[in-house]
Amino acid sequence: MQRGNMIRVLGPIDLLTASGPQTVGGRRIRAVLATLVVSAGRAVPIDSLIEVVWPRRAPRSAVNTVQSHISRLRRLMGAETIRTVDHAYLLHVAPAEVDALRFEDLLGSAMAHRDDPAQCRLECNAALDLWRGLPFGDLADDEPFRLEALRLDELRLATMELRIEADLALGHADLVVGALESAVEEHPYRERLWLLLIEAMAADGRRVEALRTCGRLRRILGDVGLEGTEALRALEDRVAAGTCG
Repeated sequence: MQRGNMIRVLGPIDLLTASGPQTVGGRRIRAVLATLVVSAGRAVPIDSLIEVVWPRRAPRSAVNTVQSHISRLRRLMGAETIRTVDHAYLLHVAPAEVDALRFEDLLGSAMAHRDDPAQCRLECNAALDLWRGLPFGDLADDEPFRLEALRLDELRLATMELRIEADLALGHADLVVGALESAVEEHPYRERLWLLLIEAMAADGRRVEALRTCGRLRRILGDVGLEGTEALRALEDRVAAGTCG
């Protein structure tokens, strides 16, 4: 690909160029590109691409149509970007040239710098800045991409939690409480977000609210037959003793 260009799938599928975002084309060609991205580094047989584009019944022109889509993608991204391997196609790109790959690289680096909160936070922010919406856009619920979209979104949440941990380590509890309150409403059964909220409230001098939040989490979990973990019990004890934050 041309220097600085990026295939983007962390949101609607498109190509980011030096002159701005560029559409790839209709749903079928986007499905071809998304399949190559999910399989980056591995050759995808043309029969597999046909099954993705036409999951029920492929027309007689399916092979020619897929080849036409590959040709258009090569024109957009560079002939060397998609290589032909026997009767298969291989997306040949550097991690920096696909937003999902770049995101995972940044997350890995952030985790490696967990003992350096400032650097960890910087890399988490860079990773989260790549997101623009649902992975694969309007293809997110299609069978070939659903599990990968869920996996990427789970990593997004993990990145957000890691950034908040860094914020707390840097003494910025007051800046994250609001974001965490919104996050637990969106993900009410994700205990890690609740624990971070409780810790942030306690660190911000809001110990009574933190204890009430512990009770609220217990009720929410109890409504679905779950109990709080040992981590919740230990944090609640620390908040009550005034040793949290």
